[in-house]
Amino acid sequence: MRSKRDQLEIISDIMTVLEEGISSKSGLMKYANLSNNLVEKYVELLVSRGLVENEGGQYKLSEKGERLLKKLKKIRELNLQIAELINSISEEL
Repeated sequence: MRSKRDQLEIISDIMTVLEEGISSKSGLMKYANLSNNLVEKYVELLVSRGLVENEGGQYKLSEKGERLLKKLKKIRELNLQIAELINSISEEL
């Protein structure tokens, strides 16, 4: 089992937390399971790319961010389906 998330997984986790209505930095730290430094790093990146908006210290997904999150969720879903197919093939061999 992998213990570390890659950059895309962290971004997806942050965006998912925001979609669920958690908008504070401390909420992102808690629910995305990230340190303060990592939250600052990734939120700054997401804001600079127009994916997240900062409104008085509260964060929310922009429309562009909502579209990207939808694609990221689809990728996760497809990855799970691929893993299931690989497992079923392995069982048949």
